[in-house]
Amino acid sequence: MRKYFLLMAVIALTYIACSKEAGIGGGTNNPGDTTATPGSGSGNNKTDSVVTFTDLKFSLTPASESYGRVFSSFKGKVYLDNDIPDTLGKYIDVAFNNFGAMSMFFTSPNDESFDLDIPGTLTTLVRNLVPADTFNVNSFDTITHASTLKKLTITTDNQSFASSDMPLVVFFQNGFAKKGIIKVTAITADYIVADVKVMY
Repeated sequence: MRKYFLLMAVIALTYIACSKEAGIGGGTNNPGDTTATPGSGSGNNKTDSVVTFTDLKFSLTPASESYGRVFSSFKGKVYLDNDIPDTLGKYIDVAFNNFGAMSMFFTSPNDESFDLDIPGTLTTLVRNLVPADTFNVNSFDTITHASTLKKLTITTDNQSFASSDMPLVVFFQNGFAKKGIIKVTAITADYIVADVKVMY
């Protein structure tokens, strides 16, 4: 009898463990919001932490073989146009568009202005024009808590910026409602350079 009971207990525990691994709650094994992300988080309270990415390079031209135009904070990477995995769509935060030195902007990866059709993308709200009296670009480096990012007002403004405006900041809120700030610091002949801070 004891052997029978132990056998049933082992089977039940195995079933529970397998069910959790299979993601029965959502039918997928995709990571949730609490999954660790790359970058340098700050603070001991993970829910109030910020993940930072530095020296990201966004291509000024489509189909560059050296620099990408779409960024994923989940993966911590800017992807080349021809190197975006089909399964990555929902994890892409922003795409970068360049229509000349006077008209550059970040946009949602599923926006009609962006020339790549990426499967599964979610809508990101992007505010390209952030006045200095709303948020000073020098304050970017001092952000260490997600509570600061949560206070940001973010709506898509369909604005652009010029190379002469740099350094500047852009606000975004990705499809998972995580808010972030992009600090564009420089421009070269081939790319812009940016740092990003996003809620953990």
